[in-house]
Amino acid sequence: MDLIAAVVWHWWIALLLVIGTVPLVIATIVGYFTKVVAPRYGPRQRRDPEAQDTDESS
Repeated sequence: MDLIAAVVWHWWIALLLVIGTVPLVIATIVGYFTKVVAPRYGPRQRRDPEAQDTDESS
């Protein structure tokens, strides 16, 4: 009977560890991209359609 309880608790502990670990890994990846990769390339520039029209007309 003790063996059955050990297996059940084993799966519950594994489930709790996965629930805690997956968001941590995702947050680490997002943090890496925002702090390391994004400054390398700078912010995105929005295209201004009016500015394109003036460039083409000159």
